Amino acid sequence: MGNSYYTYAEEHKLLIECFCGETEIENVFELKNEIEANLSQVPKYSILVDIRKNTNKPFHKKDDDLTKFYSKSKSTLKIDSIAILTNTPNQVVNTTLFIEGLKKEFDMPIKIFSSLESAVKWLNTGIDLNKVKSILKEFKKRSV
Repeated sequence: MGNSYYTYAEEHKLLIECFCGETEIENVFELKNEIEANLSQVPKYSILVDIRKNTNKPFHKKDDDLTKFYSKSKSTLKIDSIAILTNTPNQVVNTTLFIEGLKKEFDMPIKIFSSLESAVKWLNTGIDLNKVKSILKEFKKRSV
């Protein structure tokens, strides 16, 4: 799946995803399909997506493809909320386009954050911030 990683913190009903470096849209779809299969029995969960180390350039077609994927996915209806971590203007543009496309199809809270602490607090899952930091650190080590 390239530079795409995830883990599910069951006790917090939180899916943590990380996209590092150059990430092909096919890798994202592969990751999402694996997540859908592995979480098929989970009724509801929130998502924290970290794209701060992602180096993709803004590309509207990819956002359209991702929005279409979410609108066809069975697991989209299981999502309580999504927090997306960004740190560059390009990432904010990509994320904003994605959010706008998704909001046309689904009514779910999705916010962009530049701070991990704020994102974790907003998701309100009860997960320890240091645990999330540790998980993301491990993902980023794998991508080097």
